[in-house]
Amino acid sequence: MRLIATLLSAVITLSAYGAWAEEDGATTTTIPTGDWRIVIDTPLGEMPINMELTHDNDAWTATFINGPERMDAETTEVLGTSLIIEFPSYGHRIAAAIVEDGSMQGVMQFNKRDGTSVEPFTAQHGQSHRFFADTVAPAENLDGRWSLTRMNKNYSPEPSFGLLELNDEGSVVVGASIVTTGDSRFLTGVLRGNDLYLSTFYGGAGAIWRGTLNEDGTLSGQNYSITGGFTADWSAERNATAALDDATKLTYIKDGYDGVEFSFPDLNGKMVSMSDAQFDNKVVVITIGGSWCPTCHDETAFFSPYFNENKHRGLEAIGLMYEYSSDFDKAATACKRYERRYDVQYPMLIAGQMDKEAAAKTLPMINAVLVYPTMIVLDKTGSVRWIHTGFPGPATGEHHEEFKSDFYKLMDELLAEDV
Repeated sequence: MRLIATLLSAVITLSAYGAWAEEDGATTTTIPTGDWRIVIDTPLGEMPINMELTHDNDAWTATFINGPERMDAETTEVLGTSLIIEFPSYGHRIAAAIVEDGSMQGVMQFNKRDGTSVEPFTAQHGQSHRFFADTVAPAENLDGRWSLTRMNKNYSPEPSFGLLELNDEGSVVVGASIVTTGDSRFLTGVLRGNDLYLSTFYGGAGAIWRGTLNEDGTLSGQNYSITGGFTADWSAERNATAALDDATKLTYIKDGYDGVEFSFPDLNGKMVSMSDAQFDNKVVVITIGGSWCPTCHDETAFFSPYFNENKHRGLEAIGLMYEYSSDFDKAATACKRYERRYDVQYPMLIAGQMDKEAAAKTLPMINAVLVYPTMIVLDKTGSVRWIHTGFPGPATGEHHEEFKSDFYKLMDELLAEDV
């Protein structure tokens, strides 16, 4: 109850909501299972989130739905008419309570580099639609690949370029924005006449995309990140042959270096170096990431099971974690939660803070830390054979499958090589 009171104090008084069921003699003594439609007010209007709450064998589960994706919260707890949802691997949490009209009110607390942010929300039971309960015919089918341009002045005075992949089934539009830094996960919504509405939420981050289908066939609009707290402008035009920059050419070993060397503490403070005997004559995968990074979560969700299934073949791995906090204990605590979520069985090292320029100084042999995550693959002699900048997650479709195919092929070749 202390956690709920802490989270809700800025928005609602828990005692006004959590106790009304008994004091007023109401019939509701717990939170109803089934569909809940969560709404957060943003600068771009209401951002909807679809959640299903289930209760089975005394266990509660909150499942967040984005088109084909169904993602269970890491922990879900119901205390009477109060709900607590946590994502420990991100340091994010949600707390809410039933109010007198049967709806829920609550807040989402997000861990950020400069502290925490809190977003209030409301939720209605029994609603499964995304943006609108009624239907308005779309002006056009958006299915296909689009060239994407985004301008986020919070991060750069220069625009970024990528792809917008859309699957338009008429009644629902599902897609993803893809740039070298990662992807948006499953954006889900609808084209209503000429107006495009998309949103996503998966615990680690959430965003709303609003756009207009223009007379010339292009799309333009804005997107707002509830976890980042920024608004970006975007535009897109159909381009079936559009492609991203080659992610294996962006990060490279600088002249004068013939390998990768470092020494950082693991999560218990023990120093680990590339020169340690456990890495001799092994294929080594080095991942550069952080527990705060949604795309890093996607990469670890893919790579950790692969490592666990293939380590007997002569595979080793190291996770270099660049965290929000400069305090070792705080950073290690965050990484231990991350480690538990994905059953990481290779050493994770606290390498520094998330600042890319500072991170690059800890790895002077590479040209830059351009993106979290970045994957470096060494062969059994310690030579760098592959560096992949970013990670295309499951929402990117064929891009995700292409990465997996290339990775599996490379690993089979390297693991089969003689020293």
